[in-house]
Amino acid sequence: MNSSRTSDIELLAMFLVKGVAMELYLTPKPGLVDLNDCGSHHDLSLATMERSIHIIADYLDQLCRSLAAGEEFARQAAIGRRAEQAMLASLGTNTHKGYLFLSGLLLVTAWHAPSADEQSFRKQVAALAGEFFAAQGEQATHGQQQRALHGAGGIVREAMNGLPALFDEAVPAYLAALEIHGHPKIASFAMLGRLMQTVDDTTTLHRCGSMGLSRIRRDGRQIERLIAMGEDCEPFLQSLNMEYIRMNLTMGGVADMLGLSYCYLLACGCLLGFPERHTPFERKNGHGNPSEGFSGAA
Repeated sequence: MNSSRTSDIELLAMFLVKGVAMELYLTPKPGLVDLNDCGSHHDLSLATMERSIHIIADYLDQLCRSLAAGEEFARQAAIGRRAEQAMLASLGTNTHKGYLFLSGLLLVTAWHAPSADEQSFRKQVAALAGEFFAAQGEQATHGQQQRALHGAGGIVREAMNGLPALFDEAVPAYLAALEIHGHPKIASFAMLGRLMQTVDDTTTLHRCGSMGLSRIRRDGRQIERLIAMGEDCEPFLQSLNMEYIRMNLTMGGVADMLGLSYCYLLACGCLLGFPERHTPFERKNGHGNPSEGFSGAA
């Protein structure tokens, strides 16, 4: 067992938990649970989502131990399935089903990636996702139904393509807005707006069909326009929340990618702004202390 690699993976797991918590507490978020309300999720609450995050933390801890013990990928996939079952049994709903998959995929990738550079990392994400879906096959889920009905890629295509919403959209949007405006919350809303435009959100499709997806894409563009003009976008987000509640519109896929993006920014030390961007394990080669971003992000 390599104690340095184990320490690295445990730190990344901590960032994954912190990232999903940051997504939950970002307020306002239209149609989603936040500090103000439960959005379009009448069966959820802030407390329920916090309990769900504890389940995620336990799941990632089990994954870390499995990876450190040298167990095969099938074993880690089984740990993920059990965590999903535990979430449903404990909370009565799959609060963070998508994030369970994405966080596990990122953690296992970080352990197995042959190189720390971003392109190698993304290729390993795609390879592991391909192995996972080949072994599991298509499950009869709402996401699968929407992918078949609308030709949407959803989380499957996102993972198989190496997480382009994370690497090509969310992180660049955050860093660009942070450089211009100098405020992490403004950058967070810019990241939210970009993800609303680019995530193939099957939760949105399930709730409101293709018209709902078109709506969140249009609203994401407006968020970006308001930020680019230097205007406060929070009143617009608050009004969207009321409209989304009326429409029963939400965007669980966007929320999952937002949490994953926060994790990646934390792990790379970019949350508060750094001149260079690195994949998580490049940090151990002398590019600074990853905990700097973590401590300042609460």
